[in-house]
Amino acid sequence: MEFGEAVRLRRSRMGYSLGDLAERASVSKAMLSEIETGKKNPTLRVACSIASGLDCQISDLLDVPADVQFEKLEGDRRKVLVDPSNGVERHLLSPPMVQHGIQVLMFVFPPGSEIFWNADGSGVIEHATCIEGCITITVDDSDEAVELSPNESVNFSSDVDHRFANTTGEPARIFVVIDSSHRGRPAVMRTMHPVT
Repeated sequence: MEFGEAVRLRRSRMGYSLGDLAERASVSKAMLSEIETGKKNPTLRVACSIASGLDCQISDLLDVPADVQFEKLEGDRRKVLVDPSNGVERHLLSPPMVQHGIQVLMFVFPPGSEIFWNADGSGVIEHATCIEGCITITVDDSDEAVELSPNESVNFSSDVDHRFANTTGEPARIFVVIDSSHRGRPAVMRTMHPVT
């Protein structure tokens, strides 16, 4: 199932009109209509806003199996969203885990690219590990940021807006695990510390 079709189905199930979702997601009705009909691919930021408006994660809007099974996920079955504005790739590495509140992702950042994430709500924790290149993670439009080089990691509560940026001239690749299985509970961490 395509992203736009999944948005339309979830919106319909929730009883929202295009206008309702546009208001909840802070995305124009025209843009939503084009996304739902497959005429336009959303940026990762817009996709995140739509998911937030539908009270879910982006991965919930992808066609993912409901059960965890012992099976190999071939590369051509991987769910990939490419941000048309900057070429950032978002790979969903473990689709069955989405149903359990866990997202295992890989991001590929072209040189000079960045993505912004809206707050995921209390109780949601992110872990990021840099595999290649260098990535800077900033939270809450503040000076609180960490720069990760290969084999360095960081854990943080994603209850605030945050940004991933590759400010270098080389590609960057990172693994991100998002644990929303405790969504709604008080966050258990806030300060970011890189782990080497």
